[in-house]
Amino acid sequence: MNTAVGDRAGMNRGTTPRAVHETAGPDEPAPGSLDRRVRYQEAFEFAPDCQLVTNPVGIILEANHAAAALVDHRKEFLIGKPLPLFAAEGSRSRFYECIWRLDLGAPNDAFESKLVRRGDGPRDIHAVARAGERQTDSRAPVTIHWIIRDVTEWRRAEATRTELQRRLTTAQEDERQRVARDLHDGTGQMLTALSLSVRAVRDAGPLTQEAHARLDHVQRLIDELARQVHDLATALRPAALDDLGLEAATRQFVANWSKRAKVPTDFQIIGPHGRRFPPEIETVLFRVVQEGLTNVAKHAGASRAAVMIGSTAESAVAVVEDDGTGFDMEGVTKTLLPGEAPTGHARLGILGMRERVALVGGTLEIETTPGRGTTVIARLPLQP
Repeated sequence: MNTAVGDRAGMNRGTTPRAVHETAGPDEPAPGSLDRRVRYQEAFEFAPDCQLVTNPVGIILEANHAAAALVDHRKEFLIGKPLPLFAAEGSRSRFYECIWRLDLGAPNDAFESKLVRRGDGPRDIHAVARAGERQTDSRAPVTIHWIIRDVTEWRRAEATRTELQRRLTTAQEDERQRVARDLHDGTGQMLTALSLSVRAVRDAGPLTQEAHARLDHVQRLIDELARQVHDLATALRPAALDDLGLEAATRQFVANWSKRAKVPTDFQIIGPHGRRFPPEIETVLFRVVQEGLTNVAKHAGASRAAVMIGSTAESAVAVVEDDGTGFDMEGVTKTLLPGEAPTGHARLGILGMRERVALVGGTLEIETTPGRGTTVIARLPLQP
């Protein structure tokens, strides 16, 4: 490190950076100050995250053990090198952008990028940079303190978790479809046959008034059971979703829900009518509408509701809106503590919708205020 760099950084080679501790002056250090400097230096050296100190243009002045391990070089090799030199191709500009922000007066900056580990390739990192003491004339930072965390394994684990969640959701939909088909083709047909048998008994010959009454009662039970089986099969997986598409299935579901819940509900299509989307997209949007209206029926106390399905060339959108009581969004979506399970159907429903939407790269927005209703907006990207 040359003298100019050392002077500008407020240190000479071999001294501890000013971001870690101040160099002792000519006077005797105050009691305990040496111990504090030693502790600070040890905290810097042995921190689990990569820590570096650079000058204002990104030249490395000090690096800890974790920094050396991250790029698989000796600490001595790092000193005097530009930090962006170790960034992956295409990622260096983000480091220089951070340096530029700090030079303009920002106290800190955070970003995600990639560093290259020797012999191992790019590593995903999350970096936080903090400006140290500033020069009195230009206000530029004397030093920049960097904390860099390797998040490669976390990213891989998150990608694995997402893929497993996607497979689980797909398996659940396949199972729903199978059970719905079995209910319709198996149980539904058996109930139809039973209904025909009752009619055959009634038409076979003269019956007493009591026998007619009993047969009428049996027929009513069969009709009610058939309706419940149909509703259950539709809730599991409406045949119209696979056969006719999202618009027809949603229109049918909304009409049946409105009649059952006794809540007048408008249904609107924005964009081309009858447009088909990839099956995964149609399933997610239908489930958002289904869960949204379920929450309206159970929690909103609404007098009206509305459902909209829309699309552009780039995205498909589902909107569920009501004029009900609304709720405290912060309370429902607060971060769970480790080991804490989500409680309440509304909260579970929101978490479920978020998971489904995220799995296909979409976003879920919920606009609500206590006493002013709720709007749920799911926006999913359409692959070219």
